[in-house]
Amino acid sequence: MTQAPLETEGDLQLVKEYILLPILLDVLERDIKTLGTVKLKMDVIYVKVLRSAQDLITSDVTMIRKKMRSRGIKVYEQQRTELCIEAHYLCRGYHHRFSMLWGLVKAELHKYLSKYLNTDLRSSL
Repeated sequence: MTQAPLETEGDLQLVKEYILLPILLDVLERDIKTLGTVKLKMDVIYVKVLRSAQDLITSDVTMIRKKMRSRGIKVYEQQRTELCIEAHYLCRGYHHRFSMLWGLVKAELHKYLSKYLNTDLRSSL
């Protein structure tokens, strides 16, 4: 009898992106609204760049959902606490838990956003 394959690093990466990318979409939406309340000379360009990043992220979330479905992964509960974000999910019939502290979430969101904006964070820090 063959055993079900264990959760892989790729499976965990999909779950992580599935949880973090919608948070990044929310952050970008809030930033776009903030740009609308301040007087900037080129606010239209900044908003257009952020909207373009949102479109790329949305496309990636759709692709991630398809990959998760094909691998038998389903996130069935998410919770945000003061300390962290937590998710419970099924991976090929087995229950798993994923959590990240908010400090790490913020660092990961910076990394993802720099990728979508094609910007190297290391050179500016």
